[in-house]
Amino acid sequence: MNPFAPVRAGTLLLCGILLAAARPGIAADDVREYVDETSAVNVTVTRQALIFARERSDLAANARDYVTLAPLEINRSGDRHCFWLGYIWSTIDRRGGEPIVADGDQLVLLADGRPIRLVADPTPLADRGVVRAPLAAPQRNAVPVLFTVDVEAIAYAGRAAELHIELVHAGTSETFTLWKDARPAVREFAEHIEPTR
Repeated sequence: MNPFAPVRAGTLLLCGILLAAARPGIAADDVREYVDETSAVNVTVTRQALIFARERSDLAANARDYVTLAPLEINRSGDRHCFWLGYIWSTIDRRGGEPIVADGDQLVLLADGRPIRLVADPTPLADRGVVRAPLAAPQRNAVPVLFTVDVEAIAYAGRAAELHIELVHAGTSETFTLWKDARPAVREFAEHIEPTR
């Protein structure tokens, strides 16, 4: 009998565990939970975000507008609220120009055809006890926004086979297609917080 066989088997098992942990979709990689150092509010957020894009070749070559969404839960002493932590941004310099989402426009997340309206919450993150944004802005000029949502809608979006955003403006709509997929992280977020709700 080879005296190193148990060591080799143990090493292979450990390598398999480490590889599994490194795969996308594993909870330890996808969901971060922490306590805000200033307010003691408990924050749960995904490490990866969904990113949706629309081409703006009418303005510049290879130009795009983006909407970033990451599920977020804020728990202040048992008072729990879910949001999409969002950023609206562009590769186009819009200083002094028309905003991506103007007053009166609506953003609708469509998950397998089911409309989930993205309704902006007027309360800033800092007023909710989250001093530093839990997800870094994708660029310096990105506009942060919180969209109120419930965990069921988050879970539904995470399971959806087809996901995109419609920007409704003056009776017309434009599509933001899924540019960076983070549905495994969204599903893991919903599974992480649902048992405790």
